[in-house]
Amino acid sequence: MKKVYISADIEGIWGNSNPAYTARSGALYEEYRTNMINEVNLVIDRLFQNGVMEVVVNDGHGNMDNLLPSRLDPRASFITSNGAYKEYGMMEGLDASFDGVCLIGYHCRSNTHGIMAHTIWGSMIRTIALDGMEVGEGGLNAGLAKEYGVPVILISGDDLLKKQMDEEITDTFFYVETKKVINSQSALCCSWDTLMKRYDFFIKQAIHVKKNKPQVKSHTLDITFHHERNADFAARMDGVCRIDSCTVRIEKESFDALYKYMRFIIKTCNAFAG
Repeated sequence: MKKVYISADIEGIWGNSNPAYTARSGALYEEYRTNMINEVNLVIDRLFQNGVMEVVVNDGHGNMDNLLPSRLDPRASFITSNGAYKEYGMMEGLDASFDGVCLIGYHCRSNTHGIMAHTIWGSMIRTIALDGMEVGEGGLNAGLAKEYGVPVILISGDDLLKKQMDEEITDTFFYVETKKVINSQSALCCSWDTLMKRYDFFIKQAIHVKKNKPQVKSHTLDITFHHERNADFAARMDGVCRIDSCTVRIEKESFDALYKYMRFIIKTCNAFAG
């Protein structure tokens, strides 16, 4: 495996459990950001140790500017951007040239028991269903990678996320547990030494996952908002069908087109429909 893509979030990162500190206004934001940087660097280092030749990192949390270039492993390339302008958001920069994808620091889907569980925009989105199945960010992002023929080889997050990823991803992947869920804002974190050993062990296996053939086909996506006003606003866009008071549906001929339009709808609703 020569070229690996990392999409990193903050909620599933080791040591992080309080949503108050995942935003810049949080008193301990710098600590949470540091935890994120340290874990991403750990993954980068172990990938290079195991023969990977190129690593590209994309920050997937909030405005997507939490990973400081000066503190990232200098061997890795990275996506830098005002997150609102990323057409592909958490998966910006991914294409068929990659051999594998790592989803680092991910979390459970909305309205489930995991640490800081939500889907894309917690205060706006109640649920997202892909082809009739409720999915979280991991499932959505894995679907995009699968269409390109790039396998998700490694995922990390809390213990409950592993169960959800087994439901949402049918292909082989390896999982690093960063913490056990006590409740939505309390976790039992393993030691940092244990975390390093887990990444050592699973990355050595993950790099042997084989690429797939691209799978381009049509998909249907249902977005259920918390508030009726958001569905009302979204339903005014081309190709958006109102399903019920809070749910809209989009259908596209490829996952690529579906993913981009989903992100556009959600970002536009946040800007104009409160």
